[in-house]
Amino acid sequence: MELQNITNNFQKILGKGGFGSVFHGQLEDGTQVAVKMLSQSSLQGTKEFLAEAQHLTRVHHRNLVSLVGYCNEVNHLALVYEFMSQGTLQDHLQGRANNATALSWRQRLHIAIDAAQGLEYLQNGCKPPLVHRDVKSGNILLSEALEAKIADFGLSKAFPNEVNSHVSTVVVGTPGYLDPEYYNTFQLSKKSDVYSYGVVLLELITGLPPIVQGTEIVHLTQWVLQRLAKGYIEDVVDPKLEGVYDINSIWKCANVALKCTSHTSQQRPTISEVVMQLKESLELESSHDNTVNTVARSENLYSEVSNASLNRALEIDLTEISGPTAR
Repeated sequence: MELQNITNNFQKILGKGGFGSVFHGQLEDGTQVAVKMLSQSSLQGTKEFLAEAQHLTRVHHRNLVSLVGYCNEVNHLALVYEFMSQGTLQDHLQGRANNATALSWRQRLHIAIDAAQGLEYLQNGCKPPLVHRDVKSGNILLSEALEAKIADFGLSKAFPNEVNSHVSTVVVGTPGYLDPEYYNTFQLSKKSDVYSYGVVLLELITGLPPIVQGTEIVHLTQWVLQRLAKGYIEDVVDPKLEGVYDINSIWKCANVALKCTSHTSQQRPTISEVVMQLKESLELESSHDNTVNTVARSENLYSEVSNASLNRALEIDLTEISGPTAR
């Protein structure tokens, strides 16, 4: 009954997911919230609901969506979160957001850093560490000020201790974002989230989804590497940026993304290293004078993509990368 009151009888729907529908609500003090109701037909069900409630009661960070409360009453299960007025990063990149203007490169970098800091907290600030297992642009929410926060912890997995670098577990995740090593070996690691995050980073650069539909269907990693083989970063950059970016900042970010999406976890950076590299990329963008034409086709400091990386990417089987439709 309380949820009915704060949502005005579930009048305004914000979105739908595997769990169920999300509704807009307002508490008595005027605080806006998002209410996620478990659908009776949900395949994910009570187990994920309880897992998410349990995780969110113990994790608190400015780049993770916070839990306001929950309802567990007979057949009614719901989670109540803080309201993120600008929706998902995915909606912004694919032009489905309410505002017509595209995100600038500086805004995209800030969002990338926010999300990476949220993951860094899960991996290094939580005891025991948490692996999210479903990092994707659809699970990165934006506030009114475009501050990014990671959401949806229903698939998160806690490591039993900090000694183990991997843990054996059933494969879950979203096609296109799923770590191929985890998919092939059932060995989950912190680097599994790094892989998924790398795909999000490529989305921020290109504006494209993780599976690119064209004359042939290719994974975004392959699509980027095939074009970077020519040496021109502007061939992969989202046209909606209209050339307004520092070319070295973009190159640095692209190299970070490609290292994150290496086929084996050992070749990927830690999430802390990613945060540090992205902050350096932001410094390059901040020091850049946007009145200068930055997309001149020239050799530059950060075109480090090796032939080995290109060859590796072209050998990757798309079915391995996209993984099962577990989400």
